[in-house]
Amino acid sequence: MKLVQDLPEIFEEFGEQRRRSFLEVKEYKEKGIPVVGMYCAYFPTELALAIGAIPVGLCSFANETVPAAERKLPKSMCPLVKSSYGFAVEDKCPFFHFADLVIGETTCDGKKKMYEMMAEFKPVFVMELPNSQSQKSMEFWKQEIIRTKEYLEEFFQVIITDEKMKAAIHLGNRIRKSLLRLCEVMKLEPAPVLGGDIQKIVSGSKYRFDFETTPEVVDQITDQILEEYYQGTMLESRPRILITGCPIGGDSLKVIRAIEDHGGVVVALENCSGVKTLDRMIDEEDPDIYGAIARRYLSTGCSIMTPNDNRIELIGRIIDEYHVDGVVEMILTGCHATGAESAYINQFVTEEKNIPYMAIDTDYSKSDEGQIITRMSAFMELIADQKAGDARIDINYCYKLIFPGFSEDGENWEKDLNRLFEYTRMPVKILDHKGQTVASIGLEEGKKNPEYWTEYELPEKSGSCVVFYQEKCLKEKAGQVAKIISDYCAMKKLFLIPSNREASDYMMEKPDFMWVIFYGEDDLDVLEKELQDHYSIIESHRQDNKAVYLLSEIEGKGDRDRFIQDYRNIFARLNTDTKLMVGNGFVSLSQKEENMEMIQTTLKIGEEFSPEKNIYLIEEYYQELSVYYMAQEIDEMDDRIEELEVIKEEDRKKNSNLYETLYYYLFFKQNSMYAAARLRIHRNTLLHRVAQINELIHLDDMECLKRQRILMVMQLERIKEKKRKKL
Repeated sequence: MKLVQDLPEIFEEFGEQRRRSFLEVKEYKEKGIPVVGMYCAYFPTELALAIGAIPVGLCSFANETVPAAERKLPKSMCPLVKSSYGFAVEDKCPFFHFADLVIGETTCDGKKKMYEMMAEFKPVFVMELPNSQSQKSMEFWKQEIIRTKEYLEEFFQVIITDEKMKAAIHLGNRIRKSLLRLCEVMKLEPAPVLGGDIQKIVSGSKYRFDFETTPEVVDQITDQILEEYYQGTMLESRPRILITGCPIGGDSLKVIRAIEDHGGVVVALENCSGVKTLDRMIDEEDPDIYGAIARRYLSTGCSIMTPNDNRIELIGRIIDEYHVDGVVEMILTGCHATGAESAYINQFVTEEKNIPYMAIDTDYSKSDEGQIITRMSAFMELIADQKAGDARIDINYCYKLIFPGFSEDGENWEKDLNRLFEYTRMPVKILDHKGQTVASIGLEEGKKNPEYWTEYELPEKSGSCVVFYQEKCLKEKAGQVAKIISDYCAMKKLFLIPSNREASDYMMEKPDFMWVIFYGEDDLDVLEKELQDHYSIIESHRQDNKAVYLLSEIEGKGDRDRFIQDYRNIFARLNTDTKLMVGNGFVSLSQKEENMEMIQTTLKIGEEFSPEKNIYLIEEYYQELSVYYMAQEIDEMDDRIEELEVIKEEDRKKNSNLYETLYYYLFFKQNSMYAAARLRIHRNTLLHRVAQINELIHLDDMECLKRQRILMVMQLERIKEKKRKKL
């Protein structure tokens, strides 16, 4: 099948696909092909495909049917439920009209009551959905899927064999993979097309009833987008937005329009109508067919789940991989689960990912469109201001500048701060616990009232760090710089790294050389060709699935940043599993062996700490790298900290998991939400464990440096344990 239209025509064609399918579903029905209607992403559509039926999403995103529903349902109920019921009771949805059976699910109280009322005039089967994603819930959901399968067999008088089920799973995976690949074109910077156009394809594809050809058609569209992108057709640079929250479509698309008509681009939707339903595949190799289906579908991160760590994890990945600048959460009025969970999402986005967040409470009416546009315009302006600051100051680079300053005698204090000031142009003043100035860099004598400033407390209440800045958009960066200096002070007092190397050896101001490593089974030849065409290679090593190259003529941070962006785009184009490790720059070939050792070590650390990544940057792992080298240099470390021994003994006696809990709790700077997500436990479970830890070692009463020392020892213990296992 060959696509001959221009991309705008393709987008509009898919945008109209749902309307055209109104007639198509009637034709399929006349041919005797059954139709199964559904409302939720938790329903395994493979069950319908296995009986030869058409699974179709029923109408639920329009304000026009809400008044009809409100004759029976409360006005305070969620507009999604009211719209769905209104379409059904008024018989205004062709898909509902021609559906032989509606599959419901116990996702929320509103839907449960709606299905009761709907069953008065249409056959409805309701799946009992558990409210957690525990192992016990997984077993229950598997049995519920089997119960649904048996009901479909009886209702339609067919037998679902394992072969039919496997064929349906394979087709479902093919469709999801093609749509996910389409969504991932939005990882490119700048974005190739508008997110609204991608959403037209994703939504429209669900109403292409020739399911076997859908992957091929979607792949051709993706190829055409990429081909035009690499020929230079792309959007201008815009704030990159992730939309999360309630299902979005129909009249609620006003949120996407408000973003993209006023300067932004929606690079991803985490909602049920977006990446969330495409992210996971069913394991086709699992002999437990219905267990594999249950695991895939119950792993969907929805606010009805308690806890909902899978949603946090997916949002975090999308923010990182799609280079998101801001998050907009759309909450439908009356959706209590999403509304309550927005507090967690807000905290995660703003505190863990350090990007702006906005919640939009709305319904399907047009009454708030003006307000949404006003708020979105201000949100885009805020992000643009922050990006202006981001473009000038790279926080990772700030860490790199100050990291080499650790010295045995501590005499490099002013040198370290001067180096940071030369890059950021942010004056710094260090105060002791009495408020007296002990160090001042970049401030003119007697200048006491700068335009803007931020203050950060030093460890052990020993004083504070004040960072000054001239533009409002740099407020967040100034706070991050102040925190770096505070961490620097803590680390100098924690441990000293002996070194006879000059700090300038690590600097990226005037480098000439840089190591890169490609590691993988495929695409090494293609990646090498790209490297040869655009960069100067003076040394290379190739062995099995690893290719190492030494580049020269790297002129500063700008060249290195361009290299990284080039390969982000190349990796997205190739959709490769190969990994890339990018080193820092260095000025002398005498340093190449030492630098090579460091970058190889960092690749191992990166694969351990961030296995999902394709591109690793050495500066992202400086803390882990320093811990690794300390462990290498210490043959027999006296790491017996009394508090840790108490925790270990408690774990031995009660078979508890307090040691690992303590590690991640400290690792994530005592953020209970993120630590719980990493441990895959409910936040309440984590808080209970932390309370137990406090009873044993009084963690909350410890000085900051003591907690950091405990974390450092635990990191060293983990490294030593890994070394023992390898031996």
